[in-house]
Amino acid sequence: MNKQDSAFALISLLINDFKINESKFLSYEYSEADVRKDFIDKFFLALGWDMYHNEQKNPYEQEVKIERGMFIGRVQKRADYAFYIAPNYRDVKFYLEAKKPSRNLFNADDYFQACRYGWNSQTEITFLFDFEELHILDCRIKPDISTILYSKIKSYHYTEYLNPDTFAEIYWLLSREAVADNSLSKFAENLPKPKGKSVQKGLFKGSYQSIDEAFLIELDEIRDSLAKSFKKSNPFLASEQLTEMTQRTIDRLVFIRFLEDKQIEPEHYISAFGDSKNSWKDFKSASRKLDAKYNGVVFKRHLLDSDEFNEPNDKTFSSICEELAHVNSPYNFDIIPIHILGSIYERFLGKVVIATDKRVRIEEKPEVRKAGGVYYTPQYIVNYIVDNTVGKQIEGKTPIEIAKLSFADISCGSGSFLITVFDRLLEYHRKWYQENETQAKKDGCYFQDGKWILSLKQKQKILTNNIYGVDLDSQAVEVTQLSLYLKLLEDETTATAQDTWVMFKEQLLPNLKNNIICGNSLIGTDILEGGLFKREDELKLKPMNFEDAFPDIMKSGGFDAIVGNPPYLYSAGKDYKEYYLTHFTFNQYQTDYYVYFIEKSLQFIKPNGMFSYIVSDSWLNSNYFRIVRETLLSKHCINKIAVFDYPVFKKVALENSIFIINVNSEPKNIEIIRFANPQLYSTTNYIEPNEALDVGLLNPRKSKDADRIFKLIEINSSPLINFIKINRGLHAYRTDGYGLSKYETGYQTKKDKELQSYHSNEKLDKSFLPEIKGKDIDRYIYNYSRKYISYGKWLAEPRTPDFFYNSKIVLRKIIGTKIHGTFIKEPIAIDQSLYIIINKDSENENLLKILLGILCSSLGAWYIKNKYSIFDTLYPWYTIKQLSAFPIKFSDENSTKLLETVNQLLEAKKNILNPKTDSEKEYLERKCSSLDRQIDNLVYELYGLTEDEIKIIESAN
Repeated sequence: MNKQDSAFALISLLINDFKINESKFLSYEYSEADVRKDFIDKFFLALGWDMYHNEQKNPYEQEVKIERGMFIGRVQKRADYAFYIAPNYRDVKFYLEAKKPSRNLFNADDYFQACRYGWNSQTEITFLFDFEELHILDCRIKPDISTILYSKIKSYHYTEYLNPDTFAEIYWLLSREAVADNSLSKFAENLPKPKGKSVQKGLFKGSYQSIDEAFLIELDEIRDSLAKSFKKSNPFLASEQLTEMTQRTIDRLVFIRFLEDKQIEPEHYISAFGDSKNSWKDFKSASRKLDAKYNGVVFKRHLLDSDEFNEPNDKTFSSICEELAHVNSPYNFDIIPIHILGSIYERFLGKVVIATDKRVRIEEKPEVRKAGGVYYTPQYIVNYIVDNTVGKQIEGKTPIEIAKLSFADISCGSGSFLITVFDRLLEYHRKWYQENETQAKKDGCYFQDGKWILSLKQKQKILTNNIYGVDLDSQAVEVTQLSLYLKLLEDETTATAQDTWVMFKEQLLPNLKNNIICGNSLIGTDILEGGLFKREDELKLKPMNFEDAFPDIMKSGGFDAIVGNPPYLYSAGKDYKEYYLTHFTFNQYQTDYYVYFIEKSLQFIKPNGMFSYIVSDSWLNSNYFRIVRETLLSKHCINKIAVFDYPVFKKVALENSIFIINVNSEPKNIEIIRFANPQLYSTTNYIEPNEALDVGLLNPRKSKDADRIFKLIEINSSPLINFIKINRGLHAYRTDGYGLSKYETGYQTKKDKELQSYHSNEKLDKSFLPEIKGKDIDRYIYNYSRKYISYGKWLAEPRTPDFFYNSKIVLRKIIGTKIHGTFIKEPIAIDQSLYIIINKDSENENLLKILLGILCSSLGAWYIKNKYSIFDTLYPWYTIKQLSAFPIKFSDENSTKLLETVNQLLEAKKNILNPKTDSEKEYLERKCSSLDRQIDNLVYELYGLTEDEIKIIESAN
């Protein structure tokens, strides 16, 4: 009997029992606790879940978490059941809310409650269950009590469970076996998207809006309202003051809601603001009360609390509080992961308040506008980096040993990496103490519900001992501290918080001013020598010395690990060019900011410490990043390099990579990791560092079999450059009055409306040639660009006329599945996006056509893309140097056949441009495809490849 049949048999018994005693189970006296014990627990036990923890005895590693139903006022704070899949006990797979059978499940209150759990935790579907009925609810829609009943996707009555087809639906959605195979994600992917016209037509009530999108919009609206109200009451406030004051107010409101929803505070504050007839005074009073108890930057005395500050319009502030209050808000801060709050704040910090004499507006920061938006690091990337650095550093160590370690992000933003570092440290300590009970009691843990729990004092020490961050943005520093405080208090209760406050007479939040620093990680205070900076410029630059900011850590040799996602900016450091030139050895032409962060990080990590960033992949292959690449390869151990088959950051045409490095360790083979999607990655290859140094670049996309096939292709061959001359097309410029080269399209062009050939066009003088660009070149064919160009002047790099007048091969620099190129006999001007190949000494069209067939074959594209790494997913490209080194072979019989087939394909491609009928066009297209395949086969034969080797090339292409 398989698992599904076994489950069906067990659940059939439950159904029979329920049916026989249905009147009893549907009576009002039969409670929720009864139905959970008698039916719901057994139902999911039958589906393969360890409901009674008979197997998963470690309380920190259990796939089913069961709550006892905790209410604050009328609101239940936590879902009855949360289901996870090992080994990931952090991210809930789905929630299930239990009810007693006498209750009609189809009601707005229960739907709102259940959907609120799912939406806040970013699980796309959730479930209501009383055994009599099972309701599946859509949690992609922001919960709205007035429309929440439309969130029902499907429901089942218990009598339907006996239908084998219906039971199969339930089993392959909710069983442990199915959930482990991502059944819920697959189910959600097939749900219709409630957006656009479908919403307008009423097919969906509400909008498809994730928790982070919705809360960001709400925070933006609150900031706008507060800024305008603050400015109206206090006209003297400048932009920087308003930006800080609105954020501090929002931070307090968010923190208070967190304390309420986590049940750390026994009373609800925000819903009561205004009970004294003045909501702002109530807010200030609560802030002072909470400051005394919690400390930290959030409630610290501020201009907001002073008598000099005129309170905002009470109607405005009351409205904000009413919207945020637990009784009205769809947000549940007990459920929202802290890292989600961090990602929301990351984007929120991309804007500032701009004040004039009478008005205020919200604007993106200049650096955000320049970058095209804020791009926060996806959590799976953060997890991967932290697990492979901090996770490795603490593995097997005791709490006493870990207390001596320090971990940093020196461009921390809103703190997403530091939150995760703190989370891993807490998680590790919990597991360690669970296995070392004697030490747990001695170190201050307390025992509750079968597990040893870290005290607040222990968590405070972990935070202050181990976590460090730097950012240039003071707002970001404040948010990082706020996020770490939220993480610190995440598992506290009213009782534990009160014990620390009353018994130990200690404030609950440690001072983080020496841990999270507002300063410039790249520029030290030596830049101030000579007194050339005005005060406002110095405050903006915020130069900082790590020896001053973190004296104890620097004296001990530095940090044990640095992680993060540093800023990217091509051609960085222009404003302080001389400083960067004299202080950074990795400096090269058009250096990116992340290179400076790599160099700085390497200075501040202990020997054998660990280092990991997600950065652009330009460091792997570009000549402008040669120094940083060679340094990492020769002086450090690059454990892993991860690359991606998709853009990591949405709406950003940028290829990314992750490196994991053991600093100052002996280099060893580099493990190459490839992410197929955010949930799936695997090891694809290993690269030997010395080989990468010899080649001069790193190619993490090279397949495991590539080296063997390279050798077969290269044996008894000669480099292409031995037979021909290569150049690239035109790039024009002119010199300005200061002697600087300005690249521009300032050379002379004229349109040829009649598309006459050069030789028959008497209207143009002889310096003009018809122009072609990359977009005009296809495989074995080309089109004119409808322009003529005079190439005799304004050239950045002069070309000899033979590259334009002689017979030639023209190849696109951008490479796809195959190289796009063709043979051109006529005189023509060629754009810089193309490479030009001509004969060395005399005209030999046959040689060029044979070479065209080899280079434009499947083998040609595969060799260039896998041998080298000068390409990315969106716009793959290769260099003249790489093309020049392409291994060429000739064979009399094969070369004759290849020439013949290339000639046929060139002719067929010409004919396909002007077919007489659709039938003729279809025939010619089939003929071209057939000839293309014949060329591939002839090239495979020329290089002596076997069927297995051909399959490797074909599958890669």
